[in-house]
Amino acid sequence: MRIPSSHHPARVAAGFTLPAILIVTGALLILAVGILLVASIERSTARSFVERQRADLAALAALEDVRGILTKEAGNDDFIVISSTLAAPITKDRDRAPFLFLARGKVEGSKYKYRYVPLFSSSPAKPVPADTDTLAAPKPEDFLNTDDKARIRFSALPYLDKVQADWLPVRNSKGKTIARYAYWVEDLQARIDPAIVGNLDSETQTHAREGHPFPAPGLDDPATGKKDQRALNQVALYAIDPAATDKDQAQTGRTLIDNRKLLVSPESLLAAAAVIPPLTRDGAGHLLDPKARVVEESLVSGIQPYDEQPLVPFLPGIDPAASGKPKLNLNRIVAKGGRDAVEEMAAFIDSAFPTFVDRKGGFPDNYVKTLAANAIDYADKDNNATLEDGQFRGIDTYPLTTEIALQVAYNGMSVENGRQILNFKIRLFAELHNPTNLGVSGKARVSYEVALQAESFGAGTVNPPFDSSALLDDPTTSHNLDKIGGRYWSKSTDINLAPNEFKCYEFATVTYRMDQGTVADNPIVENTPFSLLEAPGASGCSLMWNDDIVERQQGMIRQQGFIYDVTNGVRIGGYRVNEKDVLTKAHYPALLYNKPFPSSTWYGNTGDPRISHYMNRSNNTPLEDSAYPENASPNRRSVRYEVYEDDSPEKPKVYARMLPSEWADGGHDSAVGAWKNGAKDTTILTDPKFNFPYDPDAKYSAIQMISNRGYYFSTTELGRLFDPLMFAPTFAKAADTTSFRSKSIMPAGEVSWPDAKSGQGSPLYGGGNTLRIGRPEHSAFNFDGDKQNRAIGLLDLFHCGKPAAGDAQARGPVVAIHGQVNVNTASRDALRALAAGALVMDPKLSKTTDTVHVLAPKMARPVDALKLDAPKITLLADTIADAVISGRPYGSTSRIALARDASGREVFGNRDLYPDAKDVQWTDAAAEEVFARVYQAASVRSRNFRVWIVAQSLAPADSTSSAAEVLSEIRKAYTLIADPGKRAQDGAIIPENINMRVISSNDF
Repeated sequence: MRIPSSHHPARVAAGFTLPAILIVTGALLILAVGILLVASIERSTARSFVERQRADLAALAALEDVRGILTKEAGNDDFIVISSTLAAPITKDRDRAPFLFLARGKVEGSKYKYRYVPLFSSSPAKPVPADTDTLAAPKPEDFLNTDDKARIRFSALPYLDKVQADWLPVRNSKGKTIARYAYWVEDLQARIDPAIVGNLDSETQTHAREGHPFPAPGLDDPATGKKDQRALNQVALYAIDPAATDKDQAQTGRTLIDNRKLLVSPESLLAAAAVIPPLTRDGAGHLLDPKARVVEESLVSGIQPYDEQPLVPFLPGIDPAASGKPKLNLNRIVAKGGRDAVEEMAAFIDSAFPTFVDRKGGFPDNYVKTLAANAIDYADKDNNATLEDGQFRGIDTYPLTTEIALQVAYNGMSVENGRQILNFKIRLFAELHNPTNLGVSGKARVSYEVALQAESFGAGTVNPPFDSSALLDDPTTSHNLDKIGGRYWSKSTDINLAPNEFKCYEFATVTYRMDQGTVADNPIVENTPFSLLEAPGASGCSLMWNDDIVERQQGMIRQQGFIYDVTNGVRIGGYRVNEKDVLTKAHYPALLYNKPFPSSTWYGNTGDPRISHYMNRSNNTPLEDSAYPENASPNRRSVRYEVYEDDSPEKPKVYARMLPSEWADGGHDSAVGAWKNGAKDTTILTDPKFNFPYDPDAKYSAIQMISNRGYYFSTTELGRLFDPLMFAPTFAKAADTTSFRSKSIMPAGEVSWPDAKSGQGSPLYGGGNTLRIGRPEHSAFNFDGDKQNRAIGLLDLFHCGKPAAGDAQARGPVVAIHGQVNVNTASRDALRALAAGALVMDPKLSKTTDTVHVLAPKMARPVDALKLDAPKITLLADTIADAVISGRPYGSTSRIALARDASGREVFGNRDLYPDAKDVQWTDAAAEEVFARVYQAASVRSRNFRVWIVAQSLAPADSTSSAAEVLSEIRKAYTLIADPGKRAQDGAIIPENINMRVISSNDF
């Protein structure tokens, strides 16, 4: 078979080659196109990578900007962090985002100025607002550009409105803008960290709090030996659950504590709280699940600890020369002790608060030094007073006198060798009271100062007095006294008193033989009446404790047998020459004082034995005597029984009785039981029939809280100090002017002593006061321009180091900050958690149930037990949280004590915020408890932040206008701490050690 010529092999070959070439050529073309395409993609990818890197570098530039601000402005311990919001929301119906500012105070002349550094990117071309005279959060708009092309608005937190920040440029060597960035800083210390706060330490695995007798609310007692406890573990984490109460603490807080190991970043909170997806949000961006919402919006994790040197803040009322200086460490002062410590502490108060001394009213000694001595004796470990006569005396665990009885037994006249001898035996009794919550043990003496004079027997002359200079050295006088420092004292007596125990002692016995001359020269007729009159200003009584004179009753009316016949206008004697008789005069220090006869101006008082030492120091108003034995109340609280016996059931004539529940600062009335108080002057205070079984619960009614643990654990403990201010009280209702008791100052219907008012300073009234730190202050004291004499100002001057870390750190220059919430930026729920919880510092917290006083066992208004929480509207501590927020910004944590509710009432320690109001009966420890909790867990500055950054790489341009060509964009969130690093020995920051550490980062 022939192949057609057309099918010649050569032709066949030639015909096949052309298509193959075409196929190969096509393949090569495809390959070439592919190669060109891949090369283009790689070039694009490379270009994208470069632009991404450029955006990354811009983000790092933003982070470096923040680092520079924090290094410069937070490279100290006096900055504060405050916030404000845009005047109008960016997106309707969204919660506005906070804009942070670092605020710095400075002194200009004699005044303060404040400048503000924004913690969000703002245009450097825009003029910085001028410094302000008062601390107030600036408007973000004053720092932000109004040109939309020069700013960005972006979402950071899903439940907040967008934030706004100005674009800041990154330029190349030719001045072209090749990138830009914007940032907004979030304060992480605006929230609480569940890894730090909260506990399940109770027996029922619920939240527990350290209560009485530990003196520092909101902290753990180191003596319990708990290990690895967080300083803020008593913050009520459970209170973030909207369904929680103190009784039913719900589950959210428990779950978070159980899952603490999951808290590795701010994003891990919802998982640790066992919130189950999906996470559905409402139109405003809030999670619909209320528990999930509060976890997301009010909690944070990863808060880093740091130390801080406490400095005196830059605030009006503080002398500018003191601002910025380190606060004094109370524990160092306590360890130093003695006069030098008192001088140092008082000098610091005087230098910072020159008008603080105005609190004294009629107080006769050095008021500020006395407070300093009280501060030292409250915490030191001994039971001796820190004192200097006429200057200061501290209150420690030693007794004070509450009843003094001088019993004069006239044993008749004898005639010896033709001379007439009057024979007397005088016995001095005193009831000692341990006013503190701790036991008292030591040695006591009482001075014997008797200057009674026998009234003349017809000849018109005054016979020799019974005074120490005239008769105690006479060999015919027998006594059991020791002469010390020119004064006669009883023998040293061992004293052991339980907390708030009263006990009577016989301290001195003296037998006198008073020579009245010969019968021939001055015959005394039988039945002649005579009295024993006090030499003017001669009497007194002092208490010596462990060889120190700790108390002085300056003067006492001791006329023995003095009777004034008003009808006939004559005196008649109480003794008769030929009749043996016993007459007794009793005095109740701090209860009743009287101008000398014939004035008879009475001044009823609180009966607080801590103030009697200062009474009658500057005027002639001695301690008035009282009916004896009718008003004796041996071995128990002084109650002046005749008040209850004589008055009507409503007790309208309340006067001169010791009722701590009526004191301006409140307290509880210890039991007095029932007793027969006797009807004859022969009754003695030490009579066994007056034995009163000690009630162990009496320690809860002690009028003076003493720590004696060697440390302050919180500066809020200064609120336990006895405040010896002396002001005449005023009442809304007039006193009964028809009664001889008209000079008493507790009219019918009043249930407590009023506060100190301006212009009412008096040396005749006092007692019943402790420093008001964290509760409403006396109306006489306030922040008034440059004047500062409120007690909470002391918190701006003192700190207590790290009291749980041993002596060196307890007395050191720094404090530990780990989880303290910035009250200037804190969320409402975080503030509620700081305040929430039942009061546990007063085991006898109660409310009165009637205005009519009952008799035994209290002789006071009846009470029922009461439980109180922090003040609330609907949830725990809402009132506190709202008031703190409305009072922002704060220049120091002490100033949150000034927070007020919408009606203008101070919210901390204010009984008026509770349903039982004035019927609440509590100690100052309970009144100040909520404030102490919040203060202990609060700060006004932050070092833990999250920085939200938007960075873009741009096509080279002349500006940062948003019209520029954006080549790449990244969004990063960095959590960081502005760590001050290792400090100098005195606690100061070493600039080169400041380090802004990034803890975590992620895209958003």
